Amino acid sequence: MAIPEKIGRYIIKSELGRGGMATVYRAHDPSVDREVAIKVLPREMLHDPQFRSRFEREIKMVAALEHPSIVPIYDVGDEDGQPYFVMRYMTGGSLSDGIEKGKFSVQDTARIIEKIAKGLAYSHRKGIIHRDLKPDNILFDDNGDPFISDFGVAKLTESGGGLTGSGVIGTPAYMSPEQAQGNEIDSRSDVYGLGVIIYQMLSGQRPYSADTPMGVVVKHITEPVPEILNLIPNLPHEVDALIKTAMAKDRNQRYATTIDLAKALNLIAFGHEGDITFNTNTGIGHKAAGASTTQFGRGKTGLIIAGIVLLVAVVGFFLLRNQLLVPDQPTLTATLPATEEPTLVTFTVEPTEEVVLTPTLDASAAFAPACTQDIDFPKPDLRITDYFCQTRIPYASVTIPEGASYELQTAAANCTYAGINKGRQVLTCSGSNFLVIDIKVCTPPLIAEEDLGKCSTDGTYNSEGSCCVAVPQEDAGCIVEQVTLKGCE
Repeated sequence: MAIPEKIGRYIIKSELGRGGMATVYRAHDPSVDREVAIKVLPREMLHDPQFRSRFEREIKMVAALEHPSIVPIYDVGDEDGQPYFVMRYMTGGSLSDGIEKGKFSVQDTARIIEKIAKGLAYSHRKGIIHRDLKPDNILFDDNGDPFISDFGVAKLTESGGGLTGSGVIGTPAYMSPEQAQGNEIDSRSDVYGLGVIIYQMLSGQRPYSADTPMGVVVKHITEPVPEILNLIPNLPHEVDALIKTAMAKDRNQRYATTIDLAKALNLIAFGHEGDITFNTNTGIGHKAAGASTTQFGRGKTGLIIAGIVLLVAVVGFFLLRNQLLVPDQPTLTATLPATEEPTLVTFTVEPTEEVVLTPTLDASAAFAPACTQDIDFPKPDLRITDYFCQTRIPYASVTIPEGASYELQTAAANCTYAGINKGRQVLTCSGSNFLVIDIKVCTPPLIAEEDLGKCSTDGTYNSEGSCCVAVPQEDAGCIVEQVTLKGCE
C-alpha cells in the first residue's frame, strides 16, 4: 500500500509501523515546525454507526491525560473519512528494542517500571484502562525516560463491531485472563500486563509461547505462571513471588494497583519502596542513589538489598494440579515428549507356561430389545469465538465439544488444536483472506460402562429408549460447519 504524501496538514515522511488495527507514520507539522507520529485507524471502523461518536468521545478523554510518563496527543481528525490522531514523536525507540539487546537488571527494570506505574495509576484515577500494555507501547525519549503510548486504542478498536465481530482486541502475549475471556476488566488487567513485561525484561522472553496466538491466550487462562528462576537462577527469590502475584489468574490475588507493584519491585531492587504515591504527577519522582537516565541503563549496580524481605502469598489456584498423588496400587506410566505426536506404547508379558485363550460366546446372553423407531444421534456444535489478525494473517478461533473429533475439508486452510477451555476444545484456524473453511465435527455415541454388554456387536445401546439400535452410519452424529476468515490489511 502506497504511503500518503499528506494527512491533513501533516507531511508524511515515512511509515513507522503497521498492524492489524492501525498504521503509524512519521510526519512533519509545518505549523509548529516539529516532528510528530500519526496513528491512522482503518476505514472499516466506520462500518459501525456508533464508532464515530465513540471515537471522538474516547480520544478526547485520552488526549486530556497530562502526565510526564504518557505520550501526549496533539491533534485528532480524519482524512477522507479515515480517523487519525497525532502524537509526540519519540526518538529513543521502544522497550521492545531494549529487550532485543539483552536482559535488564532488576535495578534498571525497577526504575523503568516505577515511571510507567505512575502514568498508569494516573490514568486509572481518570477512569481509563490501557488494555494493550506491551513493550511496543512503551517508548523512550532522548534522555531515556519511558512513556506509555496508545492509551485507549484497544478500547476504541473494540467498539468497531463491523470489523471485529464479538472478538476481543488486544495482544495475546500480554492479555489478562479476564480480558482474554471477554469478561469485564478493571485496572488490575493493566497490573497483569505490567507483570508480563517485568518477566520479559528480566528473562528476555515472554512467559508463554505457543504455535498460534490463540494457543498463547489459552495458556494465559489455564497455565500456571512459569518459574522465572528456572531461566535466571541468580535473580532474588522475591522476584518470582512478585511476578506470580502480578500475574495471578484471579485478579483479586494481584497487586491492587500499579503503584503497589512498583513499590514491591523497588523494595527488592533497592531495599526501599521509593517515593511513590498516588498523588505523584511526575515522571521522575525519587531517584535511587547511583541511578542514571541514560537509555535502558544496562549493567548499573544498585544498592545492596536490605534486610527487609518481601513476603508474598503465592496463589494456590494451581496447587492441586502440582500435587504428587500417591496411588493405592503401583501404576505403570509412559511419558511422551510434548512436542511429538502420541506414540502407541505396548507392554508384553510372557507367561511361564503356554496359555491358549479361546473366545467363547455365552448362548444364554440376554440382549436388550431392538429399538422400534429411528434414533437420532446427538450432533455436536461448533462455535466461532473470535476473529483476529496476526502479522497480516487472518485467524478464527472456534470451539467444539471435548471428546469430539474434527476433520478439515478445505485444503488451503489450517486448524491447530490449542487446548481445553471450559470443557470445550479450542481450535485456531487460518488461511488466506476471506477463505471459507469447511470443518467436519463428529461426536461418537456415549455408552455407559454398565451398558456395554447389553447389545450384540452389530448394535449400539440407546439409554433413552433402553433398546439397541443398529450401528450408525459413518456420518451419524456429525456436522459440517463453515468458518469464513476476515480480511487483514
